[in-house]
Amino acid sequence: MDLEFLNHPGLYVACCGAGIAISLLALVRRWPPALRAWFFVVGQVILLTSPLAGVLTEHVYGAYPTIDKAGSLLFYLDGVHRTVTFHPLEALNDPAARLIGVHVGHLWVTAAFDLVLEPFAAFNAQALLYPALGWWCAALLLREFSDSWRVAVVLAWPFGMGLHVFRDLNWYTIEKSSVFALALFGWVLVKSWREGGRWAWLAGVVYVGAAFLNWYWALVGAAAGALLLAVTRQRDVARACAWCAALAMPLVAYQYALISGPGTLGDPDTFLTERSSQDVFSLAPLAWNRLEVHRAVNMVVSGLAFFAVLRGFRQRFVQGLLVMGGVLFLMSLGPYLAPEVQNPLYMLIRWLLPGFWRVAKPEVFFEGTYLCLLVLAAWQVRGRRIAAAWFYPLWVPAWLFLVRTHPAFPEFSEPVEMKLADDWALRRGLAPEMSAPP
Repeated sequence: MDLEFLNHPGLYVACCGAGIAISLLALVRRWPPALRAWFFVVGQVILLTSPLAGVLTEHVYGAYPTIDKAGSLLFYLDGVHRTVTFHPLEALNDPAARLIGVHVGHLWVTAAFDLVLEPFAAFNAQALLYPALGWWCAALLLREFSDSWRVAVVLAWPFGMGLHVFRDLNWYTIEKSSVFALALFGWVLVKSWREGGRWAWLAGVVYVGAAFLNWYWALVGAAAGALLLAVTRQRDVARACAWCAALAMPLVAYQYALISGPGTLGDPDTFLTERSSQDVFSLAPLAWNRLEVHRAVNMVVSGLAFFAVLRGFRQRFVQGLLVMGGVLFLMSLGPYLAPEVQNPLYMLIRWLLPGFWRVAKPEVFFEGTYLCLLVLAAWQVRGRRIAAAWFYPLWVPAWLFLVRTHPAFPEFSEPVEMKLADDWALRRGLAPEMSAPP
C-alpha cells in the first residue's frame, strides 16, 4: 500500500512531531536515567518508523497476509493461547497447540492490546513496542559495561532497530521480533554475576518469561548461561542457572510433550534438510539469514568490537566474550559449515538434547553473538563519551539508507478479514456458525 511521504505529508509530520516531543522528555533531569532513556527510545522509534504510529488501527505493518502472519492471527482467534495455558491435557490433542508449542506469550500480549484495539492492530502495536523494548533492554545490558546511559543507548540502538528485526516484522510471526527478551535476560544474568542476591532467582523468572514468549530465546539464553558459567565459574552465576533450570523445567516437559509422540508435526530429517539448514548465518555468501551482513549488522559496532579484541586479548573479560560469542556464532551456522560438511557442535547438541531437532532457525543464535559484539564495543569506547555520543546522529542517515530502504523493510498492507475454517472449528468442537471471528 502506498503511504509515501509525498502522498501523506501531514501523517508523517504528525508522527515525527510526536516522536520528537516524546524524545525531549529525556531532558527532564529529575527522572531516573533509565526512565529518561526509555522516553528517548520510544520517541525515536515513533520517529524512525513513521507513519506506523499514526496508522496502527488502519493498515497492517508489513506484508499481509503471509502464511506466518495470517496463521498467527488465526491461532489467536482460535484461542490456542488459552488452551495451552489453562488446558494442558486438551492441548496435547490440539493440532494448533502442537504446532505452535508452549511459547504463546505473544498471543497473551495480543490479547492485552485487543482490549482496546482490533486483533490486527494489536499485532501492529507490538511491532511498535518490540523494537523500542529491544533497544532499551540492550541499553540496560550495555550500561553495565559503559560510562553512561548516553553511551549505552547509542550503542544499543543497532540491536533493537536492526534490519533483522524489521525483516521479521515484515514477513514472520510477531514473537520473532521480541529480541528484547534475550537482552533483558542477558542484563539480569550479568547482575547475578556481579551482585548475586535476588538477581539469581530474578534471572530464573525472566528466563521463563522469555521462553514463554519465544522458545528460541530459551535456547539462546540457556547456551549463554552455560557459557557464562563455564567462563566465570562463579557461584552466583551457578545459582542463577539453577533457578533458570528449576523454574523452566515444567515448560521444558510441556514443550517436549507437545512436540513428541503420535501425531507429531514434522520429522527430524525434514527439519534438518528443509528448515534448519536454510535459515542460518551463512559464510558464502556472507549473510545473516539471507540479509547482507553489512546491512543487517552495524559495521561500526563490529569495528569497535574488533579493536576491543586487539586491545584486550589477554584480559579474561575479553576472552570470555570471545568464547561466548564464538560458540553462539558456530551454532548460528546451523547443521552444515559447507555443503555436506557437518557442523560438529550443532550436530552434537542435536544428538544430545531431546527435541532440538525442531529447531528451524539456527540463525537466531547470532542474536547472542551480536550482544557480545555490543558489549565489546561498549567496553572499547569506555572513557570516550563525546566520541560515542556523536555516533547516533551519524548512524541515523546510514540507517535510513541501509535499513529503511532495504526490500525487507516493512511497508503497509490492507487488513484482510481472516476466518477459521468450518472443518477446523468442528475438530475443535465448535459449531460451524462460531468459526468466524466475532
